[in-house]
Amino acid sequence: MNGNLTDYPLNDDVIQKGTQQRPPCRFEEFTVGSRNSNSNKLIPVILDVAHNPDAMKYLVKKIRATHPNKESKIRMVVGFSSDKDLKQCGQTLLDYISDPSKLHLVEAAHPRAAKLEEMFSAEPRLLQSNFDEKNRSITAQVESALYLAEENDEMLVVCGSVFLMAEAREALGIDEPRDSKYIAEVAGANLRHGQELFADRDPDKEILKN
Repeated sequence: MNGNLTDYPLNDDVIQKGTQQRPPCRFEEFTVGSRNSNSNKLIPVILDVAHNPDAMKYLVKKIRATHPNKESKIRMVVGFSSDKDLKQCGQTLLDYISDPSKLHLVEAAHPRAAKLEEMFSAEPRLLQSNFDEKNRSITAQVESALYLAEENDEMLVVCGSVFLMAEAREALGIDEPRDSKYIAEVAGANLRHGQELFADRDPDKEILKN
């Protein structure tokens, strides 16, 4: 690094800004504009890679602490990896969101993503949630959830496996660099988002709990 350390002074404002920064999808909060061109309403969104029962309990606890007035105004888009405890994950979410119709279930475009049928078998109450057996994409449910969240003045929370986050961010209108289609097909085994393939690593295990 060029220059002296005195060229980069640390003061209270710099330290505060630095400590407030969070990695993407770690209780990442922002707003998105209305899908209705005639509306200027902003929809609050939280992205979090809570992907197992303990992480989901922590996510629920944090939502309650940071948004106590939104307790009954939460809508969730959720997808899991098939090797997680789907029953406990489903029960944790339903303990928090008593109305299953406020849950939107998705399948990530990844071989390890849990199928809808696996989720229903693990927790039958999830059959009352929002899902589409013909179009199981993350994009479809994010769009549906955004529409309903705006209509009902709700906050949208997208959580679960890291495998669903790239498509979710794209569906929410976040413009980020992406691999070319060719690279995605070669490196990603024909997945829609090549960056969701992490070779022999288990990204869920590598992600530290919040």
